[in-house]
Amino acid sequence: MLRYKNSNYNVIFEDGDKVVFVNLLTEAIATVNKEKYNKIKEIMESPNKEWSRGYADLKNDLIYGGYLIEENFDEIQHLKTMNHRSRYGASFISFTIMPTMRCNLDCIYCYETHEGPTMDDQTTETVANYISTVAKSKRRIHIGWFGGEPLLKFDTIKYINEKVIKTCEEYKTNFSSSISTNGYLLSAEKAKLFDELMIRNVQITLDGPKEYHDKYRPLKGGGPTFDTLFENIKNFFKLTKEARITLRVNVGPDNYDAIYKLVDALKILPKDRLRIYFRWIFQGGETEKEIHREVMNFRGENSYEKLAKFYYYASQKGFETFLPILSNPIYCEYDCESSILIGPKGEVFPCTVAVNEGDNFGKVTDNGIEYDKTKYLLWYKHDAFQDEECKKCKLLPQCFGGCRKAIVNSGFRGCPEEKTALESFARLWYFTKDMERKMKAVKKDENIKV
Repeated sequence: MLRYKNSNYNVIFEDGDKVVFVNLLTEAIATVNKEKYNKIKEIMESPNKEWSRGYADLKNDLIYGGYLIEENFDEIQHLKTMNHRSRYGASFISFTIMPTMRCNLDCIYCYETHEGPTMDDQTTETVANYISTVAKSKRRIHIGWFGGEPLLKFDTIKYINEKVIKTCEEYKTNFSSSISTNGYLLSAEKAKLFDELMIRNVQITLDGPKEYHDKYRPLKGGGPTFDTLFENIKNFFKLTKEARITLRVNVGPDNYDAIYKLVDALKILPKDRLRIYFRWIFQGGETEKEIHREVMNFRGENSYEKLAKFYYYASQKGFETFLPILSNPIYCEYDCESSILIGPKGEVFPCTVAVNEGDNFGKVTDNGIEYDKTKYLLWYKHDAFQDEECKKCKLLPQCFGGCRKAIVNSGFRGCPEEKTALESFARLWYFTKDMERKMKAVKKDENIKV
């Protein structure tokens, strides 16, 4: 007879007259009334007792959701296997390309210099040829565009995507593409080509209503950006059929109270093609600016709960929200050997917040990528499953060791703030998933009536 034990990754909390069960490994979420919870509590305290039929059914439900696991099941080894499979898998490859380090905006918190090289024709051809060659032997391939501001080099985006798409069609490789842009240059002329270029997700940053966005994200040399950006977003939805927009909202002390107003203003956009997430303004580079100090002081001890308010509000308004930490079985795409970041001179960088001179650990050549093996091995060296603190952490199934750049640069774990607000995180996750379920039910009902 199989023996069982409690999962190490259960988070259980009350929500009004219900009790919510979240398992951070299986991602199961369940709600029960308090009468049933009392029975479940008995089962979890003595999982190997012979239970009567009603209790036995509840026990089977707990096993199905991963709240109870076989006594010999090693959750750490399971997580390690999942993580390593993703980190070193060979069937899928993702390229992020920075065609320029330059930018048309001068965001007051940006960690980039806004200056630097732009990809020339020869490098463009070398990169396009390399990715096309790789595409011939992969099941799936993805190209993400980043900067600087990538739309400053839209011709490069168009050329490389078109060439790789052609190769993928010939070799039956699944192709997808995305872009992170400030959106100011997202003109109708460019937007019309996004479906053809198979750019399916566009991430744009919108830092509050006009007065706050224009303060945080002015044009280089000065000047407002909000009105042009918002008009571009509205036109983009009209001119494309396939693409979705992910809105990132950076939050600081100045715009904090105005975020609700921003969410309200977004109601005119198509919610089925839009998702939103909120992040504190953070110091991505080595230089600490005054705004970074102001944000850290403002966040205080209940930092996660302060930010969670906006997720609750946006979800209640019917928007899909996106919790960035839910990217398992890795912390970040740059944990993976198959995620390759290419700079404007063909340099290969570790991640998008490690793109300064000297950070590169490889280069794209006519013969493929030539790596600096010492730097390369250092970047991938950290393994959360060799770290005793990580192995004890309840957030491990979602965090997988935290920010790799923090470990490499400082030797300290780059733990996300969800670690210190575990129940708050679980509550928010449950709430957003429940709201999504309710919205889908409403849409289904509306479709049936039509």
